Amino acid sequence: MTVQRTTFQTRARTIDHLGRGQIADCPTAVSELWKNAYDAYADSVSLHVFDGSPAVGAIYDDGLGMSRADFLERWLVVGTDSKIRVRDDQADVPKGRAPRPRQGEKGIGRLSAAFLAPVTLILSKRADSDFAAVMVDWRLFENPYLALEDIAVAVESFTSTCEILGLLDSMRATLIANVRPDEDDPRHDRLTAAWSRFDEYERALGLSETTSERIRAGARVQLEERHLRDWPAFAGTRETGTAILLLDVHRELSVQVDTSAADDDAEVEVVRLDLVKTLTGFTDPFEEDREPFDYEVVLHQGEQRRAIVKAADVFGIDEFRTLEHSIDGGFDELGVFRGKLRVLGKDRGEITHVPTRPPPRGSRERLGPVKFCIGTFEQDADASTHPKAVHAALSAKTDQYGGVYVYRDNLRIMPYGNPESDLYAIEERRSRHAGRYFWAHRRSFGRTAFTREQNPNLRDKAGREGLVDNRAFRELRILVEDLLVSVGKRYFGTDSDIRKGELEDIKARNKSAAEAAQKATRARASTFRKFLKSNAEPVRQAVEAAGALRQRLAEALAEQDPGEVALVSEELDALRDERDRLRVPQVPSKLGDQEVAYRRYRDDYRALGAAIDAAGNEMSAAIEVMRVEPPDAVATRRLQSNQSRLSARVDRFRKIIDAQISELREKWRAQAESDFKQYYLLASPQLQDLERGIRLGTVLNGLDATAAQLEEDFVGRYEPFLRALEQLRNDIDLEGALAVTEDERAQLDRRVNDFNVLAQMGIAIEIIGHELDTMDAEVRRNLHRLPADVQKSDAYRLAFEAHSAITDRLRFLAPLRLAGYRSRETITGESIADFVQDFFRRRLKDERVEFTATPAFRSIRVIDLRSRLLPVFINLVNNALYWVRFVDDRRITLDLVGELVVVADSGPGVDPDDIPNLFDLFFTRRTNGRGVGLHLCKLNLAVSHHDIRYAGPEDPKVLPGANFIIEFRGMTHG
Repeated sequence: MTVQRTTFQTRARTIDHLGRGQIADCPTAVSELWKNAYDAYADSVSLHVFDGSPAVGAIYDDGLGMSRADFLERWLVVGTDSKIRVRDDQADVPKGRAPRPRQGEKGIGRLSAAFLAPVTLILSKRADSDFAAVMVDWRLFENPYLALEDIAVAVESFTSTCEILGLLDSMRATLIANVRPDEDDPRHDRLTAAWSRFDEYERALGLSETTSERIRAGARVQLEERHLRDWPAFAGTRETGTAILLLDVHRELSVQVDTSAADDDAEVEVVRLDLVKTLTGFTDPFEEDREPFDYEVVLHQGEQRRAIVKAADVFGIDEFRTLEHSIDGGFDELGVFRGKLRVLGKDRGEITHVPTRPPPRGSRERLGPVKFCIGTFEQDADASTHPKAVHAALSAKTDQYGGVYVYRDNLRIMPYGNPESDLYAIEERRSRHAGRYFWAHRRSFGRTAFTREQNPNLRDKAGREGLVDNRAFRELRILVEDLLVSVGKRYFGTDSDIRKGELEDIKARNKSAAEAAQKATRARASTFRKFLKSNAEPVRQAVEAAGALRQRLAEALAEQDPGEVALVSEELDALRDERDRLRVPQVPSKLGDQEVAYRRYRDDYRALGAAIDAAGNEMSAAIEVMRVEPPDAVATRRLQSNQSRLSARVDRFRKIIDAQISELREKWRAQAESDFKQYYLLASPQLQDLERGIRLGTVLNGLDATAAQLEEDFVGRYEPFLRALEQLRNDIDLEGALAVTEDERAQLDRRVNDFNVLAQMGIAIEIIGHELDTMDAEVRRNLHRLPADVQKSDAYRLAFEAHSAITDRLRFLAPLRLAGYRSRETITGESIADFVQDFFRRRLKDERVEFTATPAFRSIRVIDLRSRLLPVFINLVNNALYWVRFVDDRRITLDLVGELVVVADSGPGVDPDDIPNLFDLFFTRRTNGRGVGLHLCKLNLAVSHHDIRYAGPEDPKVLPGANFIIEFRGMTHG
């Protein structure tokens, strides 16, 4: 009997099974290609999605790149020897770099591109080699009747990036030849027969378009320069790298840039969020010594550009260490966990957790060392050791970064960490008893980390979605779950002695602090109100008295009457004492209905200070002129007078302090006398429990519990007072510190509310911005389609001008948009002045305002975005138009003084107290104003490192009203 020898035959469809058939979803496919970039020693990798029909995707990296030979010998070889190819790996390590652990293990990760788009164009540049390109139509591999060797892939090389777009037609022809071969092609009969059989099969299924028809119709790829300009090798910023162009991307990617997709469509929202959630934290943010590897996802809609995933947007190790609850350490090969423990905001030292049984040690089952950390915070802000602002920020971050992620060699294993991928069944246990098991997957931050070298048995599933469910994987889950249950019960949950002993104290302290702050705030407001009410009239009388003294002094000087001068001097000293008494106390953060009274009092007090200073100067001049005594006698008497006045003031303060300290001393002595007796009064009745048959141990426990409770009470009562005394002893102004803290808290509360409003405004503007260009083009196109006689009519002209005016006004909102990329250009003062004058032409005329732009201003030149600078001047002039209405002389001027641009008006100017808040979001003094304009002016200018401020004492003032100073970086003029 003769044994027949044969071999396996490889069908083309094998590639489809290994690529598209093995990948779970788009984010997983993207992560596989990003890992290939990491293996190529890239410093950065990015995914770009471009709108269009069809949408185009691109993955760029700045790694080692590939030559034409690399494509033929490695990239187009499926199942390369990546696991054992040590010598080539070492040769690939860039000079001066440490070797990277290889992420790919089967040599098929590159086939993930098949999941992302039907056609892929790969461009690459290796050092000392020409550019190389490969184009693949993955739909060719769907035909089960084709052998793998029958499919030709287009491979090209070229020397310059300007040749790229010109190569597409020839590469497309190579792909089409796989479906429609030439007569002289040796594959002609095999290909024709295979596609005939497959077409017949697909038509029998009722498909309206067969695969071969789709390949022939869709092989023409419309690539543009914008699809390449972000590739570092194309831009010339890096010598090497690879670009994977994805033509007609998968819907999970195209929906990211599809403006027609409904934002309220639940499925669309899930797809968009899933991409962000899965690719966020691609590198391990908890590892301090990892090699930098930058990544991002960027969406392109027209010329607009928006990054939705960035390497910097993570919850990292520094933030983790601030959490009030955490464990951070690792398991050794015996399964013993050693790490740091933090509970209720306090470091509790090192802990060791020994598993109920060690993991197996067999080579194919062994689990190696694994790092693990997890942290969270109290759900109830009143029970948290975090300040409320920090607690709110942490709560917001759980939606973006919450979950326990898994990392191998510092790169994320998908999809662990996502809300639906709770590897350690944390939520399932929490549903049984939230308090005892404590941890909540969505409200926790953490990671599991290991290396391929130490944990070869923790392997990826074929679909790259998670780890293979083998014994090593199950042992890992058992170890972590056992640790979470144990530390939850011992340290964090409702059964924890630490929680039982400290949580109520934290709640009480937080409540006491909040009540104390509210009490202090109310007391400050009440004191301030009483002060204004009782001193409003005295301060006005003091101003009048100061004026009268100056008049008497002038008369005495005219009559050369030294006696009258001496009397005026004494009364002036008394008036100085009165000024000190009338000094404005700390102003509350919210004035409410006291604002008008406060501003009137503040102005009167400033007038009093100015009058006293002027009278003092005049008094010194009068004494100098009259010279009734020798100069040294006059000076000595003035010194003694000032010394006497200040000594009397200090003595008055001392007596008041002595009296209050005496009162406090008596109060605390009485409190201490009462506290001395508290324990006996509360504890002695418990001794009678012995006579009623209560066990001694129970009575002793009761006595100790009473003592412990009183100890807590005494600490809470005395220590805050002692801390206050310590701060007073160290010259700390408690009232001032409390006022600042309270003002900051009130400001933060306002900002939270303000940003909610701003978010709604931003969403509205984003919608307008997305649709504006499209709607404008549609309206103009249809208006131009109207008959010629209609276009000549006045009605058409007026309608077209009105539409143009509306569009121009809406484009003013461009800088407010959340996304967008626009090119920089040279902007002249001439164009700014003309634009502003044209924008406000009607208002300037109707409101009789004289608008001027000086020749110096018109000569300036600034390189920036027109849509960034023009709104700044529109906002400033718009504000000026409002305020000049209150004066008769109405002027607005744009000028250049030295190197400073000045936008000035002749209005009433800005109140001095308002200047520090002038650029704050939502701060306004305009009736029905929004307080957004000046804030956005500052933000717009800051983006390009320009600056704007209200004119200070050293700044030029072009007009008597408000003068805003702009310093442009890189400005030229003249």
